[in-house]
Amino acid sequence: MRPLISTLAPALALALISTPALAQDPHAGHGAMAAAPAKSGDHAAHGVVTSPTEGEMTHGTPDWFTATFEHPMTLTAVTVAGEGKPIQSVPVAAAAATTEVSADLPDLTPGRYVLTWTAKGADGHEMTGTVRFMVH
Repeated sequence: MRPLISTLAPALALALISTPALAQDPHAGHGAMAAAPAKSGDHAAHGVVTSPTEGEMTHGTPDWFTATFEHPMTLTAVTVAGEGKPIQSVPVAAAAATTEVSADLPDLTPGRYVLTWTAKGADGHEMTGTVRFMVH
């Protein structure tokens, strides 16, 4: 039987070597968010906070979509689709990278919606996200 310390030592060494590299990359882990399906609270866990929020039930149509990031980003695309309705592209104004981005939403009738957004960092890194919400 091997002593516990000799069994854990290689895994611990690997963890210690890997951690500084991730800490140096301010965008480490963001790629996984783009590929993973959105879940309630998923974006907040990756440092992205949106309004409307995932699963929110709004009282009336929201005027704006807003996303707050940990690092400056530029919003490049927003679409919104309702059940049984075509996807609408939302105009995104050209703007410098900032930690809070927004786009003016069209008037939305009561129903369920899926909003998809894309933003780009100064280094060319792209993030995407999906927010499901309901207009009451």
